[in-house]
This record gives sequence, C-alpha cells and structure tokens, in this order.
Amino acid sequence: MQPEVFFKDEGIVAMMSDASIDFVPEDFDGPLTDTQRAYLQKNCAVDIPQVFWRKQAHGDNILAAQGGVGASKGCPDADAYITDEKNLPIAIRTADCVPVFIFDPRCRVIGLAHAGWRGTYKAIAAKTVQKMHEKYASQASSLKIVLGPSIRECCYQVGEEFRDYFPTHVQDREGFLYADMIGANRDQLLQAGVRQENILDSGICTCCNKNYFSFRRDGAKAGRMISLMMLK
Repeated sequence: MQPEVFFKDEGIVAMMSDASIDFVPEDFDGPLTDTQRAYLQKNCAVDIPQVFWRKQAHGDNILAAQGGVGASKGCPDADAYITDEKNLPIAIRTADCVPVFIFDPRCRVIGLAHAGWRGTYKAIAAKTVQKMHEKYASQASSLKIVLGPSIRECCYQVGEEFRDYFPTHVQDREGFLYADMIGANRDQLLQAGVRQENILDSGICTCCNKNYFSFRRDGAKAGRMISLMMLK
C-alpha cells in the first residue's frame, strides 16, 4: 500500500520504496545515485536528483525544509521535516521504524517523520504535528496521515524496560514481550488532535514481508527504504 493512494489527487508526491533498491545515502549533501534517481523518476513521474534529508539520530529534532534542492547542506541531524515549499522533496530512511506521512490539504503543508522506538517514546509524530501548527498554522483536525510499512507487534519482541516506555502498547505473549509502535504513534496523534478517520495504517510488517528491508530480520546487512513527500 503506497501512501499516495490516501493522498490521491491532492497535488503531492508521496511514496515509499521497497527492497528492490537500497537508499542508504552515499552523501547526505550530494545527489542521489543514477539508480536511485531512475527509481524515483519511474515511481514519482518526476525527476528528483536530490532530496532534503539529514542523518537520523532517533531523536525528536524537526527541521523546516526550505530554500530549494541542496538546502539541507549544513543542517543538523534530524528525524522529521516539514515544508510548504513546492518541488522540494523531503525524505527519510527506514528498515523497521515507522514512516509517518503528514499532509495538510487546507494549508498545503507536508511533514515526514522517522519514528523508531526512541522517536516514538519522544512523540516525534505528534511533535511534528505541533511544529506544523506553530510554523504554518496547520490544524491537527485537518491533517491526513499515513503510517507506512514498519515492524509490527507480531514481530517486534522487546525487553522488560518497554513496559515502562510504552505501558499500554506492550503485550505479553508466550513469555515474551512485543511492542506495538503503530498503536503508540496512532494514540499520540489522536491525543494531538488528529481525527481517527484521517489516520491510515498500511498494515504491512517489514519483518514479515520480505519485499521490504528489515533490520530486525536481516541485521547489519539490511538496506534502507526511502519515504518521500513533495508538494507539486
């Protein structure tokens, strides 16, 4: 399930790659490789030579992307981006973490957050919604959100400390604990004022589905998917 389906005819590009291509960057400040660029052109129907992205730190730093392609050079590490600029592609990379696609059709603003368990613990998705409100006057009730392919409760076995981190989103199953990061992010977004009917879950587990990269399944050899958004 591609996020563009939920955002159909909204005048934005929204897509996530799969395991057919690795988007580990050679250089955060440089252009995409020819192979990566060709993949995006095929799947986005537009040429994207470079994206706005930085090194992800599993934190809650959110950048307002502006200034055109290449403007991310020199920016600090971050795990989420927002922008109201047209033709400026923002992107994150995942291999089990939750990609959160956010679109404000009223103010014409997009946001993209990388929510691993640390970022989820810090409520990065909800904070991205708040940052969109502060900078662009976006209203949470107007937002449309997609939670993309990521590791699910079926596969995400965790340690006892997760009972403290996510007390309502950890399940004990046959003597092991499993965490639900989709549920945690959804509940944080609902608490931030997003409407339940405006949150779409892809329903895809990256660990179960070998069409996607999974760090939990494949370890250090796992590649990275790209999640990308751009206002046309």
